[in-house]
Amino acid sequence: MKKIFTSILRPAVLLSLGLALTVGCQQINPLEGVELTVNNNVYKSPILIEFVDANPNSKTLPNDLTVTISGPGKDLVFTDLGGKDFKVAGNLLSVVLGQNANPTESAPVEFTVSVKGPNYVSTNYSIVVTDLESATYEVPLTNLNALPDGVGAISKTTLLATGETITVPATSSKPEVAKISIAPGTQLKDENGLVINTTNVSSTIVQYGTGTEEAANSLPNEGEGNTIKYKDGTTDFGTFLSAGFLDIEMTAGGKNVKSFSTPLDVTLSLNPSYEDPETEAPMNVGDQIPVWSYDKAKDEWTEEGVATIAKDANGNLVANFKVSHLSIWTISRNYKGKTCGTKTIRIKVNSDVRYGTSKFSAKITYSKNGKAKLSKSFNNFKISNGSSYNIKVKRVPSGYTGRIVVTPVSTSPNTTSKGGSKSFMSCNNSVVIVDVKVKATAPDIPTPTTTTDTESDAVKVNLDFTAACISKNISIKPTVWLKLVDDTNTEQLVSVVEGKAIIGMKKGVKYTLTATYNGIDFSGEVTINGDKATIVSSTGLNGSFPIDATTGEVNATVIYPLNNCQ
Repeated sequence: MKKIFTSILRPAVLLSLGLALTVGCQQINPLEGVELTVNNNVYKSPILIEFVDANPNSKTLPNDLTVTISGPGKDLVFTDLGGKDFKVAGNLLSVVLGQNANPTESAPVEFTVSVKGPNYVSTNYSIVVTDLESATYEVPLTNLNALPDGVGAISKTTLLATGETITVPATSSKPEVAKISIAPGTQLKDENGLVINTTNVSSTIVQYGTGTEEAANSLPNEGEGNTIKYKDGTTDFGTFLSAGFLDIEMTAGGKNVKSFSTPLDVTLSLNPSYEDPETEAPMNVGDQIPVWSYDKAKDEWTEEGVATIAKDANGNLVANFKVSHLSIWTISRNYKGKTCGTKTIRIKVNSDVRYGTSKFSAKITYSKNGKAKLSKSFNNFKISNGSSYNIKVKRVPSGYTGRIVVTPVSTSPNTTSKGGSKSFMSCNNSVVIVDVKVKATAPDIPTPTTTTDTESDAVKVNLDFTAACISKNISIKPTVWLKLVDDTNTEQLVSVVEGKAIIGMKKGVKYTLTATYNGIDFSGEVTINGDKATIVSSTGLNGSFPIDATTGEVNATVIYPLNNCQ
């Protein structure tokens, strides 16, 4: 997901508002000795990448993540400090483009983020920057301890002398079955092609079906191939519509397995609803579908051959192929000229609320002849009347009709809320109007005359944020992000531009305010009660939230001390 906001300046700060934590109190005045307030526009195109669990019902967020940046534009990508030591703070990564970057539609800056972490499947996500505006992206990660619908996984240890057929069984959300056969006596080789001296091998196999959005969108880079090597020797880029794929990892003798003396035999059953993307007809016995492997380290797809569709003993359609080395493997058609590629959808929101506090999900579905081809959900869709968003969707099929539906997430109390857009052509560039009704008594199509500032249980908060650079006796009005999470676990991302933002917060609800700088967190808690509230800080984060007696609005001041400004 990409949301665009006006960006004039960028200091090295990231904010998040989360569920309350108990912290100590430290009273300081970080503005003592600060003589000058400045704007800092050294860096360009500030980008926030949010790593989320692909399972929307998971109660945890990814953490302990490590990332690397690659791709043609990697030299133009920097940390908030202007360095190259990229750190993920919790589940958030903040990067910027350097002074020499001048991204445009015709000359974009492209780079790939590779991410891995404990109990999560490593993946790659490519970002294309075409302007100098702020942007946020949401990257789903597969949690091996809480698999999303449509995904199956199994871990096994196999004795090489006897071999084994490892089966990833079907589930209620994944009718497909995967079978991976290791022949008796197979020798394992490391990345240098050397035989590993071992008697057994440990395997972790993750199978992604095609019947759920969570699984279908889990292909690296959501199915867009930046570099595709074809069997005829040509190299191009393109888009995949997978009939199923496997992520296979094996270790033996303390080493990662890369290849085999005897290739693995793989059988993938097809989802009964899968259609050939070229003919839009069901697959039949005798049809052929290309087989591809993906090198995560190089962000590179290679055409390995074809699989011929057959029937198994139970009458299910299956694809059989051989795996000579370990990587991601998929059976998939490769679109050429049949999609718009990555498409930026320009959205304008009409709502009966200006500063909502509830969490909404926007789902974009592309259909043709009444059949849904592709869907994508964005789970931090903020409702604000008159706001404009640019959402980036990959693998947009040409000639299809799109529609956006907005609903509250399961943790949101506003279950009567609803909204959406009219149908629009998939590849056009017109603005899509999304109408959302939050208040139960509001009309279906909101107009300015029926718009209120907040929901009934929320107050309008005018945020004034200052980053105080103690070492240089200056202060900065930053462009940063806010993450709001209330006691129902409702979460929203909000942009702060030049130190200013307008948000909705609920009275009597405790929030934790966490400022993250160069991978370090500073936390405090705040609850708006009575006529004001004050941040209780353990690390120097200060602020107050007084309520204006006349307007009922909160005029919040937040101060963040920086000891090392660049």
